Amino acid sequence: MENKLIVIIDGPSGVGKDTIINTLLERYPEQFGHPINATTRPMRENESQGNPYLFIDEEEFFRLRATGDIFEHTMRHGTYRGMRKSSFDSIMRDGKIPVRDCDRFGVDALKKLYGNNVISIFLYCDKEIIRQRLIGRNEPEDSMNARLDDYDSYIKDAKFFDYQIENLTIDDTVNQILDIIKNHTDDKKSTI
Repeated sequence: MENKLIVIIDGPSGVGKDTIINTLLERYPEQFGHPINATTRPMRENESQGNPYLFIDEEEFFRLRATGDIFEHTMRHGTYRGMRKSSFDSIMRDGKIPVRDCDRFGVDALKKLYGNNVISIFLYCDKEIIRQRLIGRNEPEDSMNARLDDYDSYIKDAKFFDYQIENLTIDDTVNQILDIIKNHTDDKKSTI
């Protein structure tokens, strides 16, 4: 049975996006899948093809862009990264919900392709909680300060998302996301 939902999670650096996404993927592997973006940056020592990216050269990147498979992209540090429609579609064909992080511009691009089937969730918590989390994971001070400096601009983006969740505990946040998905699914069934 093909799934039609996509869940996107964003929020300020250090809020726990990766932790929540990884928890959903680990606890519910039959329900969720993680779309793989493409990148033109070189593969690092601890990486492999498909983990965490599809590593391709610029020629292939722009070929996929021209075909529409790469439907949104950015340039970071001189290399390209882009979301791939085929990766989302494959997960949905398997009956799973694609779940990943991306900013509000990525959400806009996804909604142009998939409409109201995209559920966007913004995670937030107090800046001091994020500071403590960054300290707890031994974030270097300059990196921590840069992340905290970006906090206010990230928080302003919350209004562009369908839902906002205060991420205080993993279990509460995951349960709220599961409730949102269930309610969205129930709403879809009642309108069919």
